[in-house]
Amino acid sequence: AKTRDLTEALTYQTGSANILSVIASSPTDVGPVLKAIVDSAATLCDAYDAAVMLSDGNFLRFSEHHGPIPIGFEKWPINRHWTAGRAFMDRKAVHLRDLLSDEGDDFPDSQELARRQGHRSILSVPLLHENESIGVIALRRIEVNPFSDKQIALLQTFADQAVIAIGNVRLFDEVQAKTRDLTESLDQQTATSEVLEVISASPGELKPVFQ
Repeated sequence: AKTRDLTEALTYQTGSANILSVIASSPTDVGPVLKAIVDSAATLCDAYDAAVMLSDGNFLRFSEHHGPIPIGFEKWPINRHWTAGRAFMDRKAVHLRDLLSDEGDDFPDSQELARRQGHRSILSVPLLHENESIGVIALRRIEVNPFSDKQIALLQTFADQAVIAIGNVRLFDEVQAKTRDLTESLDQQTATSEVLEVISASPGELKPVFQ
């Protein structure tokens, strides 16, 4: 039993380390990181599929997906009627053993999707940046088979890593924007300085200044 626990812990740690490696090698593009996360999450948590959804106004938009269960839509409104929306709004994990049982009645949108797409057990974990939700990562199983506490904790780790990757890209974009602004300002100041030099060197002539 101890050997199984150690092997499982090592597998989880290896999966987490692999994601950090992808984050380090892809500081300007979140796509490869999200793909690595859904691939690892589905495999290590024994899920049929995994998906990352990012906030887009009043919607959650699917950004990355791994697995055979179809999605069937590009985005879905953020509300409390489906597990991802509830996890996003409440900023905590939502885990349902069986969407088509009584416990799923509080999630009518999720029940509709489950009947359409064929899944039963689901786990949705929010992506939190400074305690604000920016997205959700979800796991699904086609049979009634709840996720373990260890699998829930692992998915929360993957969610944290997704937030790190998204933050890195946003920071890079902000630095790039500031660099462009500074370059433009420097170009303008240099041009102004050159005109002032011509004015100083040609006190009796207008043509060189206008030129």
